[in-house]
Amino acid sequence: MQQRGFTLIELIVTVVVMLSVSMLAIPAFQTAIGNSQIRAVAESIKNGLQQARAEAIKRNANIRFILQRDSSWQFGCQTVTATCPAVISKKSATEGSSANISVVADNNTAVFTSFGTRDPAVQDGLSLVNISNSQVTDNERRALRILLAAGGYSKLCDPAAKAGDVRAC
Repeated sequence: MQQRGFTLIELIVTVVVMLSVSMLAIPAFQTAIGNSQIRAVAESIKNGLQQARAEAIKRNANIRFILQRDSSWQFGCQTVTATCPAVISKKSATEGSSANISVVADNNTAVFTSFGTRDPAVQDGLSLVNISNSQVTDNERRALRILLAAGGYSKLCDPAAKAGDVRAC
C-alpha cells in the first residue's frame, strides 16, 4: 500500500525552513520599501517643480510652487486672473508617501518666471530639499536631495555618493 501526503516531520521541517527564510527576507524587504518611498517622494517633488516651470513658460506668467513638510505640494499663478488660477496642480501627502518620510527644505516656496528661471526678486526661495525615511536604518538608507538651480533646472542626487559619481550632489 502506497502512502499519500506528508509526514509530520516533513511538515515541521518545511515550516521551520520557511520561517527561517522569511526572517532573513523581511528586513531586506522593509529596507527596499522604505528606500522606494524616498525615491517616490523625491521624484514627485522634482516632477512638480518641472511642471511648475513648464507652466510658467506656457502661460507666460510667474508660477508659485509651494512645498509642505508632509511632502504635499501645489503650484499656481502668483498673480491670479481669470485665465491663471491660484492652484493649477497639486499632490497630497497620501499619494506615495508615508508618515516615516521626512522632507526638509531650505524654504517652502519657489517662483518661476515666464522664462522658466527662478524669480530673482524672491529672496531665499526654495533651492534645496532633503528627503529621508526614519523607518530605514542609517547605514541602509538611500536619502535623496533635490537641488533647484537659479536657471530653474532641478536635479535629483544622492548626498552619500562619492565625488565623481554621477549620482553625487
